[in-house]
Amino acid sequence: MLRIAGVLEATYYNRKKHPPKENRIYKGGRKPPGDSLTKETNKPISDEQIKEWLMELIAGEESIYGYRKLTLCLQNQYGLIINKKKVYRLCKELDILAPQQQIRN
Repeated sequence: MLRIAGVLEATYYNRKKHPPKENRIYKGGRKPPGDSLTKETNKPISDEQIKEWLMELIAGEESIYGYRKLTLCLQNQYGLIINKKKVYRLCKELDILAPQQQIRN
């Protein structure tokens, strides 16, 4: 019977043993924590303060920097332990990301 249906025997018994769960809803992962830590004191710094520092960096010489270099600036100047993905998210919220270059074919 399995050969006629074109299903492997192992697949049949595995699906019989573990039926698919119904009504699974994706909830979107965990929420961002809302703060980052400093290197020396491990003191939490809020995202609002980091956004202010990002706006100061954009207003200064770092106006042409992308989110990766802005991450390095935050780490070096303010001593933050912060990830580039978080800086990307904050820059996206502030709408300060530069437009991406289009690849020409």
